[in-house]
Amino acid sequence: MVTTLRLPLLYRLVSKMLLLISFTGQKSGRHYVIPVGYHRDGNTITILTKRFRKWWHNFEVPAPIVLRIEGRNYAGQATALTDTETLIPIIAHIVEVHPREAEIYEIKLLANGKPDLDSVRELAPRVVIIQVTLNFEQDAL
Repeated sequence: MVTTLRLPLLYRLVSKMLLLISFTGQKSGRHYVIPVGYHRDGNTITILTKRFRKWWHNFEVPAPIVLRIEGRNYAGQATALTDTETLIPIIAHIVEVHPREAEIYEIKLLANGKPDLDSVRELAPRVVIIQVTLNFEQDAL
């Protein structure tokens, strides 16, 4: 998937749903590139990931990150959000705007298309949200 997102012709197929995050591990100092689903609202990127995945620990303290979105690199600052009460409204908003997430994360939808908040509350302790604020004044790698 990383290769697909780097190739000019193929990235168009998946780049509306996936981006590449590039960062340096806090403990290891190693460089990582990971494809993830994302949601964009202006200069804020929201990434929802399952808690058992370990890469998000690199953002428990805000850290620099580079995102490759639709063939362009953007520098930003990433922060992991883990507080359940903080996550609930963010998850509900993501699912309302992107209903495919309801199926991925097994969130029930009400008849009006809105997420069932009991399902969201059940999910919240099992996920982490990485919020990235893009920095348009700084050149990305």
